[in-house]
Amino acid sequence: MQTREEGQIYKIGQAAGMLDVKTSVLRFWEGEFEQLRPIRTSSGQRLYNEDHIVLLRRIKELLYDEGLTIEGAKKKLEAGWNSDDLKLSDEIDDNAGALPLFSYEKNGDYQESCRKLLLHVRDELLSIKEMLD
Repeated sequence: MQTREEGQIYKIGQAAGMLDVKTSVLRFWEGEFEQLRPIRTSSGQRLYNEDHIVLLRRIKELLYDEGLTIEGAKKKLEAGWNSDDLKLSDEIDDNAGALPLFSYEKNGDYQESCRKLLLHVRDELLSIKEMLD
């Protein structure tokens, strides 16, 4: 199993490949979503870190999976989804560490971003379950 290095940086083509979208889509999203600001080299090359990838996956999910418009996705992101702000109560967060999914030794920002994203997905699924009950 190949693991990603801590602090991994991806060129636009690599990021697009990971997301299965064209590079032009990433450039377009950059202009539409203020939260998405890739690192720029002195030559203007776009570089994406793991936090960017998490945000890009969320944008793609909102647009492609949930079928939102660009404006709808912007509103949803502005309404509170932020990879740095995904927090649960202390009790739930403490218990999450005991789950097999989170029992690995944390190794850098990538794993923490994944953990936060998975906790967010868990919360979303619980909300959906509540609506269906």
